[in-house]
Amino acid sequence: MSSALSLAQRAFYKESGYIVVPHLLQDAQIERYLRRARQIVLGDHAPSAAVHLVRDINFTNGSLPMPEDPELSMWKLLNPDRFDTVMAECLELPQVLDVAGSLLGPDLLAFLLMFIYKPPGVAQSEHPFHQDGAYFHFAPLERGLGVWIPLDLADESNGGLSIIPGSHRLPIRKHSRIDGLNPGCFEADRIEELRTRAISLQMSAGDAIFFDTRLLHRTGGNRTRRHRRVITLHLASAHCRPTGPAIEQFRFRLVRGSTYEGCLQPYEENVIDGTGKH
Repeated sequence: MSSALSLAQRAFYKESGYIVVPHLLQDAQIERYLRRARQIVLGDHAPSAAVHLVRDINFTNGSLPMPEDPELSMWKLLNPDRFDTVMAECLELPQVLDVAGSLLGPDLLAFLLMFIYKPPGVAQSEHPFHQDGAYFHFAPLERGLGVWIPLDLADESNGGLSIIPGSHRLPIRKHSRIDGLNPGCFEADRIEELRTRAISLQMSAGDAIFFDTRLLHRTGGNRTRRHRRVITLHLASAHCRPTGPAIEQFRFRLVRGSTYEGCLQPYEENVIDGTGKH
């Protein structure tokens, strides 16, 4: 059954810059990716994949003692599709592509898959308000979107997502690095007047939010003893054009439709760097 959006849902996305789709992942899929992520963190990966496992800065800088369970110190698995076939499935989930196709058109490139943790009890592990488009070198930015799929209940207390509806109509702001936060966590400048418009989302495991790459959004720390684990990925229309040098971290992969001359092109090889036999 197709997960394509209705006209009303597409109109809401255009106006607000996001749309939440409940129950997009089934329980079996949630368990599959949670189980595989834990296996990877516990060491079930090729040696070359170790650089893709990133611990939270609060443990690496010694602010907090390293827990016995390594999964409780994780920040993210970066580009796990490059070394594991199970995680690579997340780039081509049909129900995700159906929704994205409703918003971006039939020709889709996927890039930057991450499995992101908020370690339990680490309230200071936050990512301030930012726009993903500040990181991306393609245009038009409105033909790109992010997908955020919690695999646990995600709310304001354990690092759920907060957004500023309608902020996708604003230009990309300058972003600044904030000391003490994980690498790559930047904050958009000059948004004080917008904070009152922010809303905090409560999402169940398997729900998904699709949001414009210009939308201001943030996640707080995890003040609970509960997990908060999320699959995130980004998609762009194959009609987008590159506006800067290719960034190795963003390997585009054609997941639906066709590519076009002068537009973004897939990475030449989409091979699994590790064993990935799971």
